[in-house]
Amino acid sequence: MSHKTTIKDIARELGISIATVSRALTGSHEVKSETRESVMQKANELRYRPNLLARNLQLRRNNMIGVVVPEFITFYFPEIIIAVQEIASRNGFQVLICQSGESSTIEKKNIEMLEDSGVEGLIVSVAKDARNIDLFERLIRERMPLVFVNRVLPELDVSRVIMDDRKWAFKSVEHLIKCGYRHIAHLAGNEHLSVTKERLQGYFDALNAYHIPIQENLIMYVGIQQDRAKIGVDYLLSLKTRPDAIFAVNDPIAVGSIIELRKHGFRVPEDFAVAGFTESPTGQIMQVTSVKQPTAEIGRIAAEMLLAKIRDYDTPNETIILDGKLNIRQSSLPVHKRRQ
Repeated sequence: MSHKTTIKDIARELGISIATVSRALTGSHEVKSETRESVMQKANELRYRPNLLARNLQLRRNNMIGVVVPEFITFYFPEIIIAVQEIASRNGFQVLICQSGESSTIEKKNIEMLEDSGVEGLIVSVAKDARNIDLFERLIRERMPLVFVNRVLPELDVSRVIMDDRKWAFKSVEHLIKCGYRHIAHLAGNEHLSVTKERLQGYFDALNAYHIPIQENLIMYVGIQQDRAKIGVDYLLSLKTRPDAIFAVNDPIAVGSIIELRKHGFRVPEDFAVAGFTESPTGQIMQVTSVKQPTAEIGRIAAEMLLAKIRDYDTPNETIILDGKLNIRQSSLPVHKRRQ
């Protein structure tokens, strides 16, 4: 019995996604005319005969959106997703949720799976190694509605909802300076991440504003997961002149740093002050000074922007920058108070 050609065969032959073939065959305006022509040509060549029932289903909107986030370990992304779901369901949309486990390879598989499921748009926060720029460029070419949250790829022309990371990193470091700390280390995130770059810049801005010399040996890229704090703390403790405070890229690194410092017999804040970022429940319990982000607002705005883009793809792209709040706690007592 001869093999019946499917849209998977056409997609494989042309090196494009199943979703694109499907859109081209159903005459979707979202596909460029040259792509549609090459799909039609290949379909004729391979003697493709559409399944009419499947085709009718394709023509119908399926009211699904996809969300791809890096992890569910911290509360940050689940809080955003809850807000996305509220807005989506209010507008008659279902949400398919995937997490990449901080892997760009899994992120790519997740997005292709969501495409094959026929989602009408995507909300994405990229994995720590941020390697899928080609994939996102293809989605933009194919007019897939896209909104990035928190971790973005700055070189792409897409809508995004972000936090003013640079400003709030400045405020955190400024707080440490005003508390009397002068040797402030920065445990930075993964080098490719937009948030890492912005928070590092805020750290530089604060030191410059208060005429404190930048010491390159007090900056270390450790990553963003709690277990990575050990590498940073071990390094800082090995320095001849140790820092008196640590500004961590996020709460997991701040919490991990406090745990490591205690293992070495140091007290926080008596020996080292610590400030985090993106406030976490664990950080609150451990009295960590941190920047609270408006997660519910991020999710709500991202969902509303995506639905607008689904209704009209030519809605202009925009970047919404939200504010945070610095919550000061025990981990960063002023120098004169901690000595008592």
